[in-house]
Amino acid sequence: MKKQKKRHKIVKGILLLLFICLMGVGYANYKVLSASNGRVYDTTDAIPHRDTALLLGTNPKTKTGKRSTYYYHRILAAAQLYKEGKFDRIILSGAAIAPDYDEPASMREDLMQLGVPDSIMVLDKEGFRTINSIARAKEVFHTDSILLISQDFHNRRAIYQAKHYGIDAIGFNAADSPYRFSRLKNHLREYIARVKAVMEVGNL
Repeated sequence: MKKQKKRHKIVKGILLLLFICLMGVGYANYKVLSASNGRVYDTTDAIPHRDTALLLGTNPKTKTGKRSTYYYHRILAAAQLYKEGKFDRIILSGAAIAPDYDEPASMREDLMQLGVPDSIMVLDKEGFRTINSIARAKEVFHTDSILLISQDFHNRRAIYQAKHYGIDAIGFNAADSPYRFSRLKNHLREYIARVKAVMEVGNL
């Protein structure tokens, strides 16, 4: 009987902890979606012009060495926005941790191949995390109004973080991955990232 009661208490504790975790995820998701509501665009027609765009970096290649669809779609989106006159300069922000791993340098090279001039590009090689990229846009590159370029789920979190720094941010949604498993994995991971974002910047 005592063992059964103890087991019952353990199960109740686990269920309570799970409930608290789910509530935290739900709350963080609500805060991010609320902050980004009406600020993300899927087409270039309605998106307003901004002096500065911020292209958020990601690994150009997958673990198998193939070209990352997330990266490639962001590059295509940035080139399209430039050709349609939606920004005047673009910050390429990402990690540069080794001579053979330099996200901003890769973005610069690929954008130049698509006709974006080098003269309007600014490389930020210390964008190790999204919040670093956002903070540096404000504190290092002195902008308080930006056009974010990434996938929808990422843009929404970045807009939430930008609000913390007093940045008026909008986002253009690059195409998502065509692979279902990749989409599922990244979207699940995003829920955890949103909890972390809310914990870092507080309750906006």
